[in-house]
Order: sequence, then C-alpha cells, then structure tokens
Amino acid sequence: MNKMEYKPLVLLGALTLLMLMASLALANGGPFLIKYPNGDPAAKGILARLDPDLKPARETRLRVIKEDLKVTFSKGWRHSQDQTEPPVADVSAQYVIENPTNSQIEIDFGFPILRGIYIEPFEMGEMTSAVNVRLDDKRVPFSTISSSGIYGITRQRTREVIEKNLSANNTLANLVAAVHDAQPDTSRAARRALSQYLVDSLKWNERDAALMLEYASLDLDKQTRAPRDRSPWHQGDNHLNKLMNANLGPLYAIGEQKATQFFAQLAARFDPQAAATYESIFTAWGGDVRERSVDLKTGTVRPREITVDTAALNDFSSRISDPTIYARVDYLDPKAKISESEKESCKAILKSLPVIFTFAPMNILHYRITFPAISTQTLTVSYRQYAYSDTHAPSSYQLAYVVHPASFWNDFGPINLEVAVPRGVPFRASIPCLNNGVEERQIYPHSSEEKVPCEIYRAELKQKTGEIYLAVDAEAWKSGGQKVAANRPNERLQQVAR
Repeated sequence: MNKMEYKPLVLLGALTLLMLMASLALANGGPFLIKYPNGDPAAKGILARLDPDLKPARETRLRVIKEDLKVTFSKGWRHSQDQTEPPVADVSAQYVIENPTNSQIEIDFGFPILRGIYIEPFEMGEMTSAVNVRLDDKRVPFSTISSSGIYGITRQRTREVIEKNLSANNTLANLVAAVHDAQPDTSRAARRALSQYLVDSLKWNERDAALMLEYASLDLDKQTRAPRDRSPWHQGDNHLNKLMNANLGPLYAIGEQKATQFFAQLAARFDPQAAATYESIFTAWGGDVRERSVDLKTGTVRPREITVDTAALNDFSSRISDPTIYARVDYLDPKAKISESEKESCKAILKSLPVIFTFAPMNILHYRITFPAISTQTLTVSYRQYAYSDTHAPSSYQLAYVVHPASFWNDFGPINLEVAVPRGVPFRASIPCLNNGVEERQIYPHSSEEKVPCEIYRAELKQKTGEIYLAVDAEAWKSGGQKVAANRPNERLQQVAR
C-alpha cells in the first residue's frame, strides 16, 4: 500500500466472507422478529426486545396500501466551499398502513440504512438528527443500532465460536496457549508447533494458519484506546456500547471492519455458518453482498468500480471517505498506540486476509408503532446520506434502495418512485423511469425558501424484491453545482458556510 498511487479497484463482491455488505441504502421498513411476541415490559435496551439475528419477519395482519418513495439529489453542508463534494440523497419513504382487524396491533419495525446517515458537523451532539420517523403528524421515538454495534455483535459471536472449538480440542488449545504465554526465547518454537499442527493435522491452508497464530499472540481484551462508552447511537443500551469496543485490542489499528473480518475468517474454519452471520443479516433484508452500480451508459447493473486515491485513504477521519475502501486495502493506522510486536501481528493479519472483500456500514433504526383496530395511518421515515462514487466512465454518484422487505408482507400495495435531479444533470435508474418535466425543488441545506429547477423522474415498482439503483453523472453534478451556486446571493452562501 505504501507505493500505491491511483489504481482502478473493481469491487467484485465477496466470495467466502461473512460480513460482506452491499453498498445500498436499504430503506424499506419491515417488522423484526420479536423476541417476546406479546411484549415484555421488563425488557431493557435495544437488543432485549429483538431477535438476536436482526432479521425481518412476515407480517400477516396489517396491509400496506401504498408506499411513496421520494429521492432528491441535494447539496451537502460544505458545497459552497467544495464543489467536488458528492450529492446528499434526501430519502423519504412514506407508507399508508391499514389495520383491518378488530384488535389493536403493536409492532416493532426495523429500518436498515446502509453506508451511514448524513451528519453535519454542528449536529454531532445529536447524531440521529438527519433521521425522522413520523406517524401521521406526530414524531415517533426511535433508537439506532450503529454499524459499530453490529460489528461488535458479530465479533462477539464469532469469537465465541472460536473459543468453543478451541475448548473442544485439547491439543489445539494447549498449542494456542503456548503461543500466547511464550517468552521471547520460546516464541518461535511455539509458533512453529501451532502452525505445523494446523496445516498438517487439521489441513488448514497457510493463510488461515497464519491468522490463528496472531489470534494466539495478541491480547484481544487489552484496552488500547479510550472506550466509546457514551455512544449517541446506543443511548440506554450499555451492553451494545460494550460490544462496540470489545474484542478489538490492538486490532483497532486495522479498523473495525478488518478486525471483524479477521474473527469471521477464523470462525469459518470451525463453523461455516458462523462466518455467514453478518452477511445473512443483509441477505435476509434483500441486500446483495456485492458492491454494485447501475451503468450510466447502458442502464445495466454491474460491479462497482472505484479509483483509489492514496492521499484520501490517509485521511481516515474524513467524513466522506468511503468505508468500503478501507475494508479492501491493507490500512494500518500509523498513529495507533500499539507495540512493535502488535504492529507486526496486524501486518501479518492484513497480509493473510482474503483480498476480495466488500464491506459497507449499516445502521438499523428501531421503533415501535401502535395501530388501533380498524384504522389507517401514514408512517414516514426520512433520512439523508451521501451518494457513493463509481468511477467507471462516465463517472457517477449512486444510491441504491432495497425493496425486498415489501415481500415480507402478505399485502403490500404499489411502490411509487419519484426522483428529483437538478436540471442538466444526466440521470439513470436500473428500472424504466419517465421524465415528467421540470419542477422547482429545494436542494440546498438550511434554505427552505430557495428552490431550483429539477427534472422529475417517476416510476411504479412492479418487482417487490431485490434492489433498485439510481445514478447521476458526476462531472455534470460538479459543474452544474458551480453554475447554480454562482447565481446564489452572497449572503446565503455565507450563511451556509457558517
């Protein structure tokens, strides 16, 4: 990686790994499997009320009369200073839901959002401010399970698989303990003995054997950085906050995605199903484990392609850096406060992990709704997030939406799509859309009265499974943004800059 310049990187999708996540903006809500079907007032915390698998269940009592899905490609908070900033997708999913039964129904909903929620710097104290859930005209309280929380859950489960299987094999357990407890003068012999047993007796390949060597060497419970005990994502759920920090130790230097991949790869040696824990969450909701995009020229869906900028990679804290890229490169935080031997272990892990690997973050919104008997209510979930980049010529910014959860309802009406794109910016969707002309729409943040001409595309989704992809031309977006911004009042620009 040290010598890497600009290289085309095609995200071809994951093959054997667990936690491969599609680069999708999952947005279609569906009920969770409920751990306590009748409700449990004693249950505390986010996960206490939900099935640990975080997968949607079939809904047979309620019916969705229709869903109105609206997407507007808008400008982010720093557009006046940086015209290369990608679009912000304003997404609104509005469901008209009927309870035709004679009984009141209370239900938990899950709403997955991949690739993260858009956060403005002055909103960091309230990290869910970019999201709104409303029932008719009333706000609905919700909690957010962050990607870090889900990674933490996965690391815990896969580590439990590893430890259980070590306990079941005395020879392997003793060899692992010998490596962990070895002194400098006995370390080489202990590592050689463990590696030989894994390869010769258990028939492991050399790469997985190397991973187990580092698993045995590292103190994975060691606190190497200040824990994030007060995560605004998991307010009121200390268990989830602890899992977010757990099973990392020195591995925080390679990032939580790679650390989670490391545990899953080892767990797969003992139980292939354990390795699929994370992936199964997304496939259950209908997301594809591969990074994909719609081709701006042909309209066909293909693997995502992205050009890696080494300078951008070094800016690990950048708010618009792409987390999926960090999962695919051998990134080691040069500022990590770990020992030299721990750095060598991290390098060995990066060298031995599979290369073809896709990883996008996901947040899950959780909220509870009550539907009175014989009633119809309107549920709206809205949020903002950055569109992701695809550098295959012509380059584009993309959003993907998973419609698959609609298939978990016995009765789910039409899904009406509307996409607003600033006039002059080419648009392509993976489904046929009609251009319905130009309408005035707001695309600037904190400017409710200012609107610009946008082309409006509409379609009715016939297929209620899989995903749809929406793309805008990147170069046109950048140049169009400059032209529009140049016509805006200086006072407005200064207000946004503040």
